[in-house]
Amino acid sequence: MKPFRADLHIHTLLSPCGSLEMSPREIIARAKGRGLDMIAVADHNSTYHCELTVTLGIEAGITVLRAAEVTSAEDVHSLVILPDEASVISFQDWLDRHCTHMPHNPDIFGDQVVIDRDENIIREINYFLPAALNATIDEVEEAAHNHGGLFIPAHIDRPAMGIIGQLGFIPDDLFVDAVEVVGMAGDLLYPVIRNSDAHMPEHIGRRFTDYMLENPSFSELAKALRSEGGRHIIQHGR
Repeated sequence: MKPFRADLHIHTLLSPCGSLEMSPREIIARAKGRGLDMIAVADHNSTYHCELTVTLGIEAGITVLRAAEVTSAEDVHSLVILPDEASVISFQDWLDRHCTHMPHNPDIFGDQVVIDRDENIIREINYFLPAALNATIDEVEEAAHNHGGLFIPAHIDRPAMGIIGQLGFIPDDLFVDAVEVVGMAGDLLYPVIRNSDAHMPEHIGRRFTDYMLENPSFSELAKALRSEGGRHIIQHGR
């Protein structure tokens, strides 16, 4: 086993708050330049750029995990990291069924576009992707695990959109695989990770977590979060 560096919360240009420079190709190039071994693409309530980024990552020699930053009915943001393409397709169907389809104004919030590997726009999303789903935090957690994924409440130390800021606490009955923090963690009962939450290229890798793994992969990450077989979180960076 050896250390691998990961940033598991990166938005593409599909997220309306993401820079139009955040193409999958640019994300891979920046991640390589920052010395990252593994990243995850996590757009708001969407997985539409996962497979393209996975493909480009394979070509460049960097592991890309499939993910989404999901907004529950309580306006809590959570990372859902998924194991494979089949689970992504099924989870996207779940997202579509729970979407509230709030109208989107790109002039106010920014564009929401899906592109191909040549960076041609192939689709525009006309509803506001970050809007809260009609699914509670418990239902988001259940869906994540029903699809074989990891459930990680995001940026829990921010005053807005984190589980503590929105609810005041982390419910005891939630099956939490880890929690993400922006600052340094205090006393928490859960594994703690840090990621960039990058919305522009220069933010990729600004925060990261080092893991001791056999290889950079979903299954090894899951073991590290559970401290199984010598896999573990080593340290947080930045």
